[in-house]
Amino acid sequence: MNKLKQLEIKKLMKELDFVESDFTYKNEIVHEADSNFIKSVNDLLEQHPLLKDVFDKKINNKIDNIFQRRTEELKDKIETINESYQEDSIEEEVIVEKIIDKKVRKLYREIAKITHPDRIDNRKLNDLYIKATIYYNNNDIAGTYSICNELDIEYEPDDSDNQLISGKINGLKSRISFIESTLTWVWYHSTDDKEKEQMILGYIKNQLDN
Repeated sequence: MNKLKQLEIKKLMKELDFVESDFTYKNEIVHEADSNFIKSVNDLLEQHPLLKDVFDKKINNKIDNIFQRRTEELKDKIETINESYQEDSIEEEVIVEKIIDKKVRKLYREIAKITHPDRIDNRKLNDLYIKATIYYNNNDIAGTYSICNELDIEYEPDDSDNQLISGKINGLKSRISFIESTLTWVWYHSTDDKEKEQMILGYIKNQLDN
């Protein structure tokens, strides 16, 4: 493998690993923040029974409307499927085979030679085999490269691989930026109790207005 390409791809893989870890961490934080935020909303509403009554009715109406709309959409889909089923002849079965990138397939075989449980009794290597299998089934070239890096298996990346990994990194960064812009994320990280209460009141007002 070209030395410069090797260094470039390893740099991208390290960045991807960091961004994936950052996304996982912040995604878990915002889920926790969501629960705490809703609890704080309920605690504030409990202190104002009249407001709680109005808020609960509004939310229940929203839920009923969403349920009704989704039920109607589901009925329409079922009707469409039934019509399609009746119109189409069932004379032949078409099996769509998942297309696996040739590089992923080749590298997966190399990985399996030194990590497959039938070949070696080593928990760490066997775990890598499981991860590699997941990457293989998802046709994930970036994940496959990461296993190769751990096992010192050589591979030949090309410009399209770099673009793919860079795109994955940018996509995760966008999702992280979105998480950090959410109300619950900002509320969770605020150290000003008055500001946090104002955000809760703003949320309640927004729910009542919409």
